[in-house]
Amino acid sequence: MKTLAVFISGQGSNLSVFLQNKNKFKDLVVVSSKEGAFGLKKAERFSVKTTVLSPSVDWEELDEQLKSWGVDLIFLAGFMKIVPESFIQKWDGKLFNLHPSLLPKYKGLKSIERAYSDRASVGASIHKVTAEVDGGEILFQDEAVSAESIKDHSLSQVEFYTHVCEQKLLRQWIEKWA
Repeated sequence: MKTLAVFISGQGSNLSVFLQNKNKFKDLVVVSSKEGAFGLKKAERFSVKTTVLSPSVDWEELDEQLKSWGVDLIFLAGFMKIVPESFIQKWDGKLFNLHPSLLPKYKGLKSIERAYSDRASVGASIHKVTAEVDGGEILFQDEAVSAESIKDHSLSQVEFYTHVCEQKLLRQWIEKWA
């Protein structure tokens, strides 16, 4: 069994999948980039250790803290900070990200909105993190709404279907990597 650190920045909606599957991990740790993030409250309800990063993150110190907790893997689940290359290299092959698009299309921010505006297929991807933003090896990917049917849905519906798709992919990742 492995110890997983889940990095969040907000509500922790996808964190819920990890919390519900907590028993599949040796331990879970939640790292938030924002103090007061609702995801921290969710983690505390599951008796999961949490920490909040300072605005000027000392990535070296964070690396040491994660290692002292026995962290084996890191998952970025709605973590809205760019992780520096030096940190990525230390966790090479052990750092994963969930992205709401069918990578390699629509990397970066507002990917659902951009795909919707283009009337393109919308979905989600889980990939290994590399120095290139949303550029690592894709491990899991699925379409939430096809290009053919996107015109029949509002943006909020597409966001909902994408979120359902993300949670399905997270469960697949947990089955393989926990």
